[in-house]
Amino acid sequence: MSDLLKVGSKAPAFTAAASDGKTYRLSDLLKHGPVALIMYPANNTPGCNRQLSAVRDELDEFVERGIQPFGVNPAGVEGHVRFVEQMKFNFPLLSDPDRTIARAYHALKEDDRGIQRSVYVIARDGTIAFAQRGAPPVSEIVAAVHADGRAP
Repeated sequence: MSDLLKVGSKAPAFTAAASDGKTYRLSDLLKHGPVALIMYPANNTPGCNRQLSAVRDELDEFVERGIQPFGVNPAGVEGHVRFVEQMKFNFPLLSDPDRTIARAYHALKEDDRGIQRSVYVIARDGTIAFAQRGAPPVSEIVAAVHADGRAP
């Protein structure tokens, strides 16, 4: 497993299909504000359910900072749609079947297949404002940017 991308470094570009039927491109997202990528191993497992439910339950914290949260893992769009409906998530899940996003963001385990739980916040200028392994509290994630979308 490699180190996380460094805070202040340029965020890797990506394009991905999502559970809401849209395709998202990082460069387009950043025009609307910062982006949080919550990379998690699998849909419908206890740890992942807890982590993503915290985002769902505290979405107002993200909205106040203008942060657009996205869950990311290798599951297909159809699996994500079912997971969103089951858990009543109020944010999209990005499908990363080839693990392109996970690889670019150093979130792959040493086997080059499994996902290392990792959270990034990308500021409006396209730089990494927050990078942490595990499931940090929402308060830490949203503190990574000012209300105007800039890194502190």
